Amino acid sequence: MENNDPKNYARRLVKGSAIVFTGLIAAGLVGFLLRMFLARNLSVGDYGLFYAVFSLVSFFSLFRDLGLNSALVKYIPEFQVHRDFRSIKSAIISVTLFQAIFALLITALLFVFSDWFALEFFKSEAAVGPLQILSIWFFIMVFYSVIRSAFQGLQNMLIYSALEFSWITLVLFWSIILVGDFCLGPFGVASAYLLSTLVMNALGLVYFRMRYQRVFEGKPANVKLLSKKLFMFALPVFIGSLGVMILSYMDTIMLTIFRTLPEVGYYQAAQPTASILWTFVVALTTVLFPMVSELWAKREQVLLSTTLHFSIKFLFVLIVPAALTFIAFPDIILRLLFGDEYLAGVTALRILSGGMVVYMFFAILANVMSGINKPSINTKVVVAMACLNFLGNLLLIPKYGIEGAAITTFCSYLFGTFALFRYSKKYVKFVMPTSYLFKTSVGGMLTLFLISALKFVIVLPPWPEAFIVMILSLIFYVGWIVLSKALTEDDLRLIAQILPMPKWLIKIARKFTNIA
Repeated sequence: MENNDPKNYARRLVKGSAIVFTGLIAAGLVGFLLRMFLARNLSVGDYGLFYAVFSLVSFFSLFRDLGLNSALVKYIPEFQVHRDFRSIKSAIISVTLFQAIFALLITALLFVFSDWFALEFFKSEAAVGPLQILSIWFFIMVFYSVIRSAFQGLQNMLIYSALEFSWITLVLFWSIILVGDFCLGPFGVASAYLLSTLVMNALGLVYFRMRYQRVFEGKPANVKLLSKKLFMFALPVFIGSLGVMILSYMDTIMLTIFRTLPEVGYYQAAQPTASILWTFVVALTTVLFPMVSELWAKREQVLLSTTLHFSIKFLFVLIVPAALTFIAFPDIILRLLFGDEYLAGVTALRILSGGMVVYMFFAILANVMSGINKPSINTKVVVAMACLNFLGNLLLIPKYGIEGAAITTFCSYLFGTFALFRYSKKYVKFVMPTSYLFKTSVGGMLTLFLISALKFVIVLPPWPEAFIVMILSLIFYVGWIVLSKALTEDDLRLIAQILPMPKWLIKIARKFTNIA
């Protein structure tokens, strides 16, 4: 069958990833325009204050999600395979209801005790207003997150990506008005998030009803039985997500406790900048998760292993040159995005950029474990990572500040990757493409040496120098990938068929790899 052809799934994976990647890049660019705007219109202290408050509120999103969004993405593809639209409807209703109840409780807690949090935790009365607004935003986000998860489960990656881009664009629009024109500071930024989410909830729901009318037809399936099924999957995801939240936000929270708000601001420049590399990872895993669930439901384990093998090779080749850019030119990147005041984050950015490469392996393997209905494995690994992260931050942040936080994050990702690889070999019978990864790693190291040499030889103003060095280095890296066959002939042929590529580049690839 064509649907079970490995090349068919590879095409879907690459096409879907390309759509999500494009959407994430667009959303990421707007997100950085937002941060650049805020960095230039708020003081370093106010910038750090808002993201400290934002990190605290976002930390509680774990208790809003409860792992149920992942359960939606897991089971909707299975329901589609069996054309069980009633169960899709019931799953969406159940998840929305449960999340709304828990979110309302947390919103009330944050709102009522906003004065206490402001004075005791943030040590600033200015945190009261932003915290109250973001607590309301926290509840409204329930509906937005459920809608996006439903589109991901239905594997409609175009709308899934468009929602995020539209949302962050609205946040920037309202921030320009409320912060730039009305000078409302952190309170204005929080209000921008609230207003934007309200608009996106309305638009997303209207489109979903128009696009998937069959989901809304007929009576829901057995909600009680289905809710039990969702929670059985969601519970270990929820526990594991607690560890993920600790990994994501504990750095900022502990920097707030042990260091100063300006240092929080520096880290909140370095961390999201390194997270640009996350875009490569999220683009692929967003498509991979429901696809793994579909393959597992069809019992196509060999095809699943093949898809995983290709995914790791393909993504590693893409992410290495991007990471090298951040490692080689962190000062230029931070100066461009945030200004000279944030150059204190240069070392942290280098460390976190390396961490994003390691995170690539962890994210792919974690999505596979969830897709094959083994979320409890992710839970064990992530809890261990969270404990390592907490202890590392506790030891390193008081003395080393943002660099200590970055080192701890890197080590946590490394530990998690090795742990999940052991499990993946057991359940998926997966073999890491070691030789291909080794060739790519060697090419990456040689490219980094070349960048260092070129920076020493070429003496120009920072921007022209960076442009020339990166172009020459990228040519060298691509040449190495082709000549060393870090990607096989089948891989290159498939990529050439799917992605728009210049004809001259295809001719060169054919010449050196004998592609017909």
